[in-house]
Amino acid sequence: MTIFAIITVTYFITYLVPQDPARVIAGSHASAQTIAEIRRALGLDKPLWQRYLIFVGQFLHGNLGYDFIQQRPVGQMVLQAAPYTAYLAVVAVFFELLFAIPVGIIAAVKRNSFIDGLLRTLTIIGISMPTYWVGSLMLLIFGFYLKWFPLGGVSPLGVVLPAVSVGITGSAYYARILRSSMLEVMRLDYIRTAHAKGLPNWRVLFAHTVRTALIPVVTYFGLDLGALLGGLIITETIFAWTGLGLLLNQAISSLDDSLIIGITLFSATAIVVMNLIVDILYAFLDPRVNYS
Repeated sequence: MTIFAIITVTYFITYLVPQDPARVIAGSHASAQTIAEIRRALGLDKPLWQRYLIFVGQFLHGNLGYDFIQQRPVGQMVLQAAPYTAYLAVVAVFFELLFAIPVGIIAAVKRNSFIDGLLRTLTIIGISMPTYWVGSLMLLIFGFYLKWFPLGGVSPLGVVLPAVSVGITGSAYYARILRSSMLEVMRLDYIRTAHAKGLPNWRVLFAHTVRTALIPVVTYFGLDLGALLGGLIITETIFAWTGLGLLLNQAISSLDDSLIIGITLFSATAIVVMNLIVDILYAFLDPRVNYS
């Protein structure tokens, strides 16, 4: 139902844009007869509700339509760009968790100390920095001046700067969520009982506290990864990363309705699927959750 609602809203919103696809395809100097023929060929002369039902039927069969501006199937274009976005998203999430989990744990264990205050300040700074500013700054320093990384393009070395620029803001969110969650878990009765039994502090921390505290982190992780898989428009544009974000930016610039709808639906599906996976993971992280 969520995907169906997104299909409906996205499809009708695109037709609020004062743009005639037939005129775009034909060119600005095309005659009225040529434009009319293109409209008939594309089915644009049919009522909007008929075109909507045709599109829904095609989507149910795995067909995202045909892009007459670039003369290619939309599904083919999305599937070609999706692996590059997935690659960037996975590496970005890796950097996010690599920084966030240690920071969140240390801040919670050292709560109200100087270290806790310093780490919380750094996370606030990380959240406050816009991704486009971080990406541009890193590209200028590490790519242009120091020449440690390429200025753009898809490569194993070229993925580092865009992944880190996305990961800085994401890791700050993760760290703050994990710290708050751990402080709540530390007050629970079973944690005090574990300490009373004489269990080592490290075992109580990692086997009991961190495991339960990761539940809200996993929730945010599902939304985060789903959104990243949907496309990183600003980051991919800055670093010329040929993924869904760059493709969507080009589609918006040219008002390519069919491609915009296709990428939006792919993004929505990725988020819905990731939320489903997160719900399943709850049963493994929280012993109180049982789907049987």
